[in-house]
Amino acid sequence: MVEQASNLMADELTFLTQHMGQSEATILAQALQVGLHQLYRQTVEQLCIDGGMTRQEAVTILGEERIAELEYAQQALAQDVAQGLNGG
Repeated sequence: MVEQASNLMADELTFLTQHMGQSEATILAQALQVGLHQLYRQTVEQLCIDGGMTRQEAVTILGEERIAELEYAQQALAQDVAQGLNGG
């Protein structure tokens, strides 16, 4: 499994170097930056959902639109669960 993932990553890196015309080091640095940014945003989203961060802090980081989407999804899930518990 690890070998497959390693081969896939190597194939993807080769593809990117060929098509982007950048060095492996540049692409890896960019990938790290993009990955960290994504993990950061996901962590902020989870903290917002779990109540570990104020709404305003989350809005400052993620923006009003994304927070509204998260709140809508939370409300929809709560309604679905309530309907399921009530038999329909």
